[in-house]
Amino acid sequence: MRLHPATSRRPPPTGRADQDSSERRAANRRLLILLLGALLIRMASLPMSDFDRVALPALAGLIAVVVAALHNPRVPVRTLHLTTLLGSWAYLLAHLWFVLFRLPEPLQLGALVWVGPWVPVLLAAHLWTLGRQGSLPLNVVGLGASGALLLAFVLGPAGSVTSPAAGAVSQMLLASLLLLAGQHSAVMRTLGLMRRDLLGEGLPDGRDALTGLPDRWSVENALSREFRRRPEGLGVAVIELDHVTALGTQRGQGFTERLMAHVARVTLGALRDEDLLGRLNPDQLVVVLRAPDARAARAACERLRVRVASRPLEGVNPTVSIGLAFHGPFEHDSAASLLHAAQDALRAGEEGHNRVLLGGAASESGAPRPLLA
Repeated sequence: MRLHPATSRRPPPTGRADQDSSERRAANRRLLILLLGALLIRMASLPMSDFDRVALPALAGLIAVVVAALHNPRVPVRTLHLTTLLGSWAYLLAHLWFVLFRLPEPLQLGALVWVGPWVPVLLAAHLWTLGRQGSLPLNVVGLGASGALLLAFVLGPAGSVTSPAAGAVSQMLLASLLLLAGQHSAVMRTLGLMRRDLLGEGLPDGRDALTGLPDRWSVENALSREFRRRPEGLGVAVIELDHVTALGTQRGQGFTERLMAHVARVTLGALRDEDLLGRLNPDQLVVVLRAPDARAARAACERLRVRVASRPLEGVNPTVSIGLAFHGPFEHDSAASLLHAAQDALRAGEEGHNRVLLGGAASESGAPRPLLA
């Protein structure tokens, strides 16, 4: 037997289609249309400064372009989010500069009423659209640029630490910092509660040492709770790494452990937040997921299979055999579902590897060549 090297041709990634679904695009369009409507009402009904006569139509035009681009599935939603956020920041920072450096002092405080509250809202929007990690650079840029404008104003000839405008901008920045800290704390608390609800509290040694995933005991308990809560739509997928014995002989035990950790990371990156991934055995992972029906659950497992096969490690394309048990007459409790999924994963390996079996039915998808020949 010999190892096939990783090929340069890979299947197209499936994550983008999931991330940029039509429902997500439609939700973004509705939100931006509301924002565009608010800007048009602002321009039509309220007095505008010399700055707003130029800047507001430019911002409205940018948002209209983004709304139109959301109809094109080839344009990533994340790119449109960044475009909207950067355009909004350009407007707010330019407006802040105009108020501090171009308006006379008696008019500054009144003008800040129109711009000040939107800075915290825009900072909050970073987390809503870009996520916890992706929002950090834009947070730093936005707050840093606002702070730099305030510092330039205070140190300038017309500025003063005690001026009402400086005090208002300082309070705006402090409120923004508190908002960001509160958002971060809320996100971390929510993630902690999700993990606690999923895994339970006080679990002894509830994590696998190699992958950091929940171990078999934790998964079995979580699966049992899910069956008691709502068995309908619940699926259990056992993912078995193919050719572990042959790989251990040819590459060593250390490589097979690295490969299992690699497959675990690849699989985890393709799952939703509500799915549970755990390690069942040394060469098996298990996924607990919910789907509208067995067909949708099987399609999700097929995407996982293709994703793993397209992520080589040290010149080797790993493949997995997946056994799927979906709630029904034979999967009436957690133990039966886990047993049947494990049996199907084993049978998928015996019938040729790199395939998905659901209730005894082999996958008909075009599977790439197996790891070993």
